[in-house]
Amino acid sequence: MIINNFEKYNFKNSEVSGIITSINFSLEKDVEIILHEETQNKFEQVRDLETVKSFPPLVFSTEADRDLANILNDSKEVKELTLLDGHHRFEHLNLYNYDYSIPVVLISNQDVTVQSYNSKINVDRETFIEYLYANNFKPSPSRYFIEIEDCKYSNIKIDSIYELYDFKRKLINHDFIIPISNDMVNVDDLIINFTPIQLVEFYKENYLFPPKSTWISPRI
Repeated sequence: MIINNFEKYNFKNSEVSGIITSINFSLEKDVEIILHEETQNKFEQVRDLETVKSFPPLVFSTEADRDLANILNDSKEVKELTLLDGHHRFEHLNLYNYDYSIPVVLISNQDVTVQSYNSKINVDRETFIEYLYANNFKPSPSRYFIEIEDCKYSNIKIDSIYELYDFKRKLINHDFIIPISNDMVNVDDLIINFTPIQLVEFYKENYLFPPKSTWISPRI
């Protein structure tokens, strides 16, 4: 995919800049789109172009260095885009294959910061801790952890980020935790976090992390 028409895009509350352009995904079949999360509460599955026209920009990153505009000005081909924000919207676009160009913002992979998406405990604290112990999570330092009130719990049998987030999926499915936006936390919420996922870990073939696993900056 060659991107010819674009403008510089400055994010609010961030020194990161990217470019904004538009892409018709029904036509651009030579670019690979990397997804990293499952979707939750599926986007309303009704074909509606007017709703699509109101979508805020999707945010993607590329392997290009930070001087993204210069690279695109040289008409270099973009072969891969990593979706950072907009999985529900992209799922809807794919479902109906709209012949329509939507706004997208592109940034360099080097400018992506990934944090753990907050979750709040949906049961009382004692019940939750008992469930952790029943699943062999104990207070201990580890690369793969669950953090509650500055205490990190880990399971010595978990040795990959994917196994840790499979356990997060289990917690979500059993209603032990509810994802909550990192900028919407209430003082009374008991928040837990997981080892943050690294961008390079998005690329495991045929694997999607549970919904709301990543809080990615910069944000629209």
